[in-house]
Amino acid sequence: MKLRYLLILLSLGLLVACGGNQSLEEPPEIRYGEDVCEECSMIVNEPRFSASYVLMDGTVRRFDGIGEMLAYDSKHGEDVHIYWVHDYNSEEWINAQDATFLLSTDVHTPMGWGMLAFAAKGDAEQFLAEYEGAMMRWDDLNTAVAAGELNPTTLSAHIHNQSETSHDEMGHEDMDH
Repeated sequence: MKLRYLLILLSLGLLVACGGNQSLEEPPEIRYGEDVCEECSMIVNEPRFSASYVLMDGTVRRFDGIGEMLAYDSKHGEDVHIYWVHDYNSEEWINAQDATFLLSTDVHTPMGWGMLAFAAKGDAEQFLAEYEGAMMRWDDLNTAVAAGELNPTTLSAHIHNQSETSHDEMGHEDMDH
Protein backbone atom coordinates (compact mmCIF):
# COMPACT_ATOMS: atom_id res chain seq x y z
CA MET A 1 0.00 0.00 0.00
CA LYS A 2 2.82 2.43 0.85
CA LEU A 3 4.53 1.64 -2.44
CA ARG A 4 1.34 2.49 -4.33
CA TYR A 5 1.07 5.91 -2.63
CA LEU A 6 4.74 6.54 -3.23
CA LEU A 7 4.34 5.80 -6.95
CA ILE A 8 1.32 8.10 -7.17
CA LEU A 9 3.22 10.92 -5.45
CA LEU A 10 6.22 10.41 -7.73
CA SER A 11 3.97 10.50 -10.81
CA LEU A 12 2.30 13.70 -9.67
CA GLY A 13 5.69 15.24 -8.90
CA LEU A 14 6.93 14.41 -12.40
CA LEU A 15 3.83 15.94 -13.97
CA VAL A 16 4.32 19.16 -12.02
CA ALA A 17 8.05 19.27 -12.74
CA CYS A 18 7.58 18.65 -16.47
CA GLY A 19 4.74 21.09 -16.72
CA GLY A 20 2.25 18.53 -18.01
CA ASN A 21 0.48 19.15 -21.29
CA GLN A 22 -0.86 22.49 -22.49
CA SER A 23 -4.57 23.17 -22.37
CA LEU A 24 -5.90 22.87 -25.91
CA GLU A 25 -7.79 26.15 -25.75
CA GLU A 26 -5.40 28.42 -23.84
CA PRO A 27 -2.57 30.43 -25.39
CA PRO A 28 0.82 28.97 -24.55
CA GLU A 29 3.42 30.56 -22.35
CA ILE A 30 6.61 31.71 -24.00
CA ARG A 31 9.59 32.62 -21.88
CA TYR A 32 11.06 35.44 -23.96
CA GLY A 33 14.81 35.42 -24.01
CA GLU A 34 14.84 31.75 -22.97
CA ASP A 35 12.63 29.60 -25.23
CA VAL A 36 14.07 28.52 -28.56
CA CYS A 37 12.29 28.54 -31.93
CA GLU A 38 11.48 25.00 -33.08
CA GLU A 39 12.35 25.85 -36.70
CA CYS A 40 15.52 27.95 -36.59
CA SER A 41 16.76 27.31 -33.03
CA MET A 42 17.10 31.02 -32.31
CA ILE A 43 15.92 32.45 -28.99
CA VAL A 44 12.36 33.80 -29.10
CA ASN A 45 12.66 37.47 -28.08
CA GLU A 46 9.82 39.57 -29.50
CA PRO A 47 6.19 38.92 -28.55
CA ARG A 48 4.73 40.86 -31.51
CA PHE A 49 6.31 38.39 -33.96
CA SER A 50 6.27 35.12 -32.00
CA ALA A 51 3.82 32.34 -32.74
CA SER A 52 2.93 28.93 -31.41
CA TYR A 53 0.74 25.96 -32.00
CA VAL A 54 -0.73 23.30 -29.78
CA LEU A 55 -1.04 19.70 -30.92
CA MET A 56 -4.06 17.54 -30.21
CA ASP A 57 -2.11 15.83 -27.39
CA GLY A 58 -1.34 19.20 -25.74
CA THR A 59 2.27 19.44 -26.93
CA VAL A 60 3.30 23.05 -27.60
CA ARG A 61 5.61 24.26 -30.36
CA ARG A 62 7.06 27.80 -30.04
CA PHE A 63 8.44 29.98 -32.83
CA ASP A 64 10.13 33.35 -33.19
CA GLY A 65 7.89 34.24 -36.13
CA ILE A 66 4.74 33.28 -38.01
CA GLY A 67 6.69 32.19 -41.08
CA GLU A 68 8.89 29.92 -39.00
CA MET A 69 5.78 28.30 -37.54
CA LEU A 70 4.27 27.71 -40.97
CA ALA A 71 7.53 26.37 -42.40
CA TYR A 72 7.95 23.94 -39.48
CA ASP A 73 4.33 22.82 -39.74
CA SER A 74 4.57 22.17 -43.49
CA LYS A 75 7.73 20.07 -42.98
CA HIS A 76 6.42 18.03 -40.06
CA GLY A 77 2.67 17.77 -40.75
CA GLU A 78 1.76 17.42 -37.09
CA ASP A 79 -1.80 17.06 -35.80
CA VAL A 80 -2.32 20.72 -34.88
CA HIS A 81 -5.31 21.66 -32.77
CA ILE A 82 -4.84 25.45 -32.76
CA TYR A 83 -2.43 28.05 -34.10
CA TRP A 84 -1.64 31.14 -32.01
CA VAL A 85 -0.16 34.45 -33.17
CA HIS A 86 0.34 37.82 -31.50
CA ASP A 87 -1.41 41.00 -32.50
CA TYR A 88 1.29 43.27 -33.93
CA ASN A 89 0.05 46.32 -31.98
CA SER A 90 -1.05 44.97 -28.59
CA GLU A 91 1.13 41.83 -28.49
CA GLU A 92 -1.90 39.89 -27.18
CA TRP A 93 -2.37 36.27 -28.27
CA ILE A 94 -5.04 35.66 -30.91
CA ASN A 95 -6.23 32.52 -32.64
CA ALA A 96 -4.61 32.60 -36.09
CA GLN A 97 -7.97 31.80 -37.71
CA ASP A 98 -9.32 35.11 -36.34
CA ALA A 99 -6.37 37.28 -37.39
CA THR A 100 -5.78 39.45 -40.43
CA PHE A 101 -2.30 38.90 -41.81
CA LEU A 102 -0.01 41.26 -43.64
CA LEU A 103 3.10 40.59 -45.62
CA SER A 104 5.51 43.51 -45.59
CA THR A 105 9.14 44.06 -46.46
CA ASP A 106 9.03 47.33 -44.49
CA VAL A 107 9.17 45.55 -41.12
CA HIS A 108 12.16 43.45 -40.12
CA THR A 109 10.76 40.21 -38.75
CA PRO A 110 12.65 37.17 -37.47
CA MET A 111 14.25 35.27 -40.32
CA GLY A 112 12.88 37.75 -42.88
CA TRP A 113 9.39 36.32 -43.38
CA GLY A 114 7.69 39.73 -43.17
CA MET A 115 4.50 38.33 -41.66
CA LEU A 116 2.44 40.38 -39.23
CA ALA A 117 -0.86 39.51 -37.53
CA PHE A 118 -3.58 41.93 -36.50
CA ALA A 119 -6.62 41.21 -34.34
CA ALA A 120 -8.60 43.97 -36.06
CA LYS A 121 -8.85 44.28 -39.83
CA GLY A 122 -8.94 48.07 -39.45
CA ASP A 123 -5.51 48.02 -37.81
CA ALA A 124 -4.15 46.00 -40.72
CA GLU A 125 -5.66 48.48 -43.19
CA GLN A 126 -4.15 51.38 -41.25
CA PHE A 127 -0.73 49.70 -41.45
CA LEU A 128 -1.18 49.28 -45.22
CA ALA A 129 -1.95 52.99 -45.56
CA GLU A 130 1.52 53.76 -44.16
CA TYR A 131 3.68 50.88 -45.40
CA GLU A 132 3.95 48.66 -48.45
CA GLY A 133 2.40 45.25 -48.02
CA ALA A 134 -0.44 42.89 -48.83
CA MET A 135 -3.23 41.41 -46.73
CA MET A 136 -3.79 37.67 -46.60
CA ARG A 137 -6.16 35.23 -44.99
CA TRP A 138 -4.80 32.53 -42.67
CA ASP A 139 -5.70 29.64 -44.98
CA ASP A 140 -4.12 31.33 -48.01
CA LEU A 141 -0.97 32.15 -46.04
CA ASN A 142 -0.68 28.59 -44.76
CA THR A 143 -1.26 27.15 -48.24
CA ALA A 144 1.30 29.46 -49.88
CA VAL A 145 4.04 28.49 -47.41
CA ALA A 146 3.19 24.76 -47.59
CA ALA A 147 3.30 24.88 -51.41
CA GLY A 148 6.71 26.58 -51.33
CA GLU A 149 5.31 29.70 -53.03
CA LEU A 150 6.06 31.97 -50.09
CA ASN A 151 9.32 32.25 -48.19
CA PRO A 152 11.71 35.07 -47.30
CA THR A 153 13.31 35.01 -50.77
CA THR A 154 9.97 35.30 -52.60
CA LEU A 155 8.37 37.80 -50.21
CA SER A 156 8.60 40.91 -52.44
CA ALA A 157 7.18 39.13 -55.49
CA HIS A 158 4.42 37.57 -53.41
CA ILE A 159 3.45 40.96 -51.97
CA HIS A 160 3.31 42.43 -55.47
CA ASN A 161 1.14 39.55 -56.74
CA GLN A 162 -1.14 39.68 -53.69
CA SER A 163 -1.57 43.45 -54.02
CA GLU A 164 -2.60 43.11 -57.65
CA THR A 165 -5.02 40.29 -56.83
CA SER A 166 -6.62 42.11 -53.92
CA HIS A 167 -7.07 45.32 -55.89
CA ASP A 168 -8.05 43.82 -59.26
CA GLU A 169 -10.16 40.82 -58.28
CA MET A 170 -11.03 40.69 -54.61
CA GLY A 171 -11.40 44.27 -53.45
CA HIS A 172 -10.92 45.18 -49.81
CA GLU A 173 -14.41 44.18 -48.79
CA ASP A 174 -13.64 40.56 -49.72
CA MET A 175 -10.66 40.41 -47.36
CA ASP A 176 -12.86 39.44 -44.40
CA HIS A 177 -12.16 36.09 -42.75
